[in-house]
Formats: sequence, structure tokens, C-alpha cells
Amino acid sequence: MEKVRPSSPPLRARTIAVLAFVLLMLAPTSGLRADTHSALDRAKARLSQLESRISAERSQLARDHAQVRAVQGRLNKLAVGITKAQDRYNQLESAVMAIRGQLAATRARYQSVRDRLDQRARLAYEAGPAGDLVFILEANTISDLSDRVQFVGQLNQHDVDLANEVQDQANALSIKQRAMDQLLARQTRAVRLLQSKQEQLDAQFAAQKAIYDQQSALLAQLSKDASTVNQLVGRLQNQLAQQQLDAARAAARAAAQAQNFVIKGPGPFRTCPVQGPHAYSDSFGAPRYAGGYHPHAGNDILAPRGTPIVAPFDGVASRDPNGLGGNAVIVRGAEGYVYNAHLDSYGATGNVTAGTVVGYVGDSGDARGGPTHDHFEWHPNAIPAHPYRSVYGYTVIGTAVDPYPYLNLVC
Repeated sequence: MEKVRPSSPPLRARTIAVLAFVLLMLAPTSGLRADTHSALDRAKARLSQLESRISAERSQLARDHAQVRAVQGRLNKLAVGITKAQDRYNQLESAVMAIRGQLAATRARYQSVRDRLDQRARLAYEAGPAGDLVFILEANTISDLSDRVQFVGQLNQHDVDLANEVQDQANALSIKQRAMDQLLARQTRAVRLLQSKQEQLDAQFAAQKAIYDQQSALLAQLSKDASTVNQLVGRLQNQLAQQQLDAARAAARAAAQAQNFVIKGPGPFRTCPVQGPHAYSDSFGAPRYAGGYHPHAGNDILAPRGTPIVAPFDGVASRDPNGLGGNAVIVRGAEGYVYNAHLDSYGATGNVTAGTVVGYVGDSGDARGGPTHDHFEWHPNAIPAHPYRSVYGYTVIGTAVDPYPYLNLVC
């Protein structure tokens, strides 16, 4: 009879234990691997989303910039109109001041001859109608009589001349007063025209500000997106394909470059001195009368009060307050210096880079009550061999040259 060998219980138990261990080891590894793949897929999707958004934001920024450039042309035309109206007002103001001086002198002369005539009238009244006759009859000789008759005649002629001069001065006073009234009426019309153009400019500024605000929001978002992309790339660079890394890094660089969108000038200015809605024209050499006649040594960049004024290049900013310019700041760089006047308040001083805020647009100094603006002058270390000639016929005023062609490159 054949014997049947029973199974070994210890062997079966070991086999079951090994299988269980293998199953236990495989189960968590598979789940972890699935979670890792899921996280990586989400990261890739996030990068792709950021790349697309950065591209869309940069496209919108370019469209906004093109729109600003289009609006800028209209604003600058308004600035030309304002400059002409301001010139006309300044000329009328100078004429008014001159005729006021003439009127005061004529009034003083009239009063002087009138007082002398009144004095002669009082003397004649006090002497009475027989005064001249008594004076003549008191003559002792024929010669003395002749002299007295001649004297009385001259005195009477002097009175007649004095009376005529009083009348002449009264007529001159009336003529100058009419001229003054006409000038004041013309000046009033000039003020109204200036106010009307300023209102048009302010309306355009308000419309342009919305675009600038949108640009600021886009730039802030681009900065945030660039930071997020760089963080993701840093964390996942060992898990992404080289093509994916290159695309992500390119998007981050493009977003970062957009932050320097306005720092682009070829020189001498790298950026527009006024960062916000603004308008300007070539007012270099325009007649100015505050503090005595002088040609305008810069360009006025019109802008709403409080608009940032920035350094147009790297350099050193210092305050230079004075009577005419009010709150003013100078920025000295490698090629020369710029002078900004009529600031509402100051910004940074000391070492600055292009785009650093050094002040804010206002109307301090002799600009008080007029359109708020940045009076901007450019003083190069070396005057160009053939400096630009302004519409007023000036090339150089003191050490300043017309900044207009350089502003056109960055504003």
C-alpha cells in the first residue's frame, strides 16, 4: 500500500506570507507613482496655461501701447493749441502791463498839470479881476510898463497853455484807458480759449488714464506670472522635457522684459520724463515775461497734477527749489543734466536709475494757477554740432538745447 505524503504546513505559510508582502509592497508604490504623475501633469498644465496667459497679456500690452501712441498724437496737437493760446495770453499780459505803466504815467501827468491849473485859478480868484490892472498901473516908467504888460500877457498865455495841456492829458488818458479796456477784453477771450483747450486736454487725459491703468495692471500681472513660472521651473526642471523647460523659460523672460517696456530710449533719454497721460509741444524759445522777458528754455510737458516725473536716465537727482521754477529737481547723468520745474512735490533724490520717480507734476513757482506741467530742460555736456532749431527759431538758450526731438523718441 502506497503512502501519501502530507503537505508541509510551514512551507505553505511561508509562501502565503511572501505573496502578501509582495502585494503590500506593490500597492503603495503604484498609488504613489499615480499621484506623482498626476501632480506633474497638473504642473505641466499650469505652465502651459501661464505661457498662454503671458502671451495674451503681452499682446494686450502691445495693443494698449499702440492705442496710447495714437491718442498721444491728438494730445500733442492739443498741446500745440494750448502753447499758442498761452503765448497769446502772455503777449497780451505783457501789453497790459506796459499800458498800465503808461496809463499810470499819463494819470500822474494829468494830475500834476491839473493841480497847477487849479493853483493858478485860486491865485487869479484871490487877486480879483482888477489884480492885473493894478499891477500894470503901478509901473513907474514906460519901460517898466511895457515889461509888466508883457509879463501879464505871458502869464495869461501860460494859463491858456496849461489849460490846453490839461485837456490834452485828459484826452490821452481817455485813449489809453480805452486801449486798456480793449486789451483786457482780448485777454479775457484768450483766457477763455485757454480754459476751453485745457478742458479738452483734461478730457483726453481722463480717457488715456484708463489705458495707463490697464497697462499698470497688465505689468503687475506679468510680473506675478513670471515669478510663478520661475518657481515651477525651479521645482520641476528635473521632471520636464528640455523643450518644455525652454518654452517656460522663454515665457518668463518675455514677461520680465515687458516690465521694462518704457525703458527703451536710444539716448540721451531712455524713458519719457512724465509717466502717465501727458501732452507736449515744441515751446523752446517761446516768449515768457514772468520775472522780465526771457525765451522759454525747455518744453512744457502738460499732465494732470500728481503724475509721476521720472529720471530719464541713470544719474544723481537733487532738489533745486527757486522762485520761478518753484519745486524743481535736477538729474545729472553721464551726458549732461535735465531740469524739471513746477513740481507739486518731490520724489527720490541721490543715485537714481532710469524710471525712478523724482517728483510729481504740479504748478508751483510762477506757474501757479496755470496748467499743471513739468517744465523740462536738457543741458548736454557738449552742444551738438548742428542742434535742432525750434519753431521759435532757437537752437541754444544758455546751456540748454531743445529737448523736443529727443522727447519724440521716448514719449
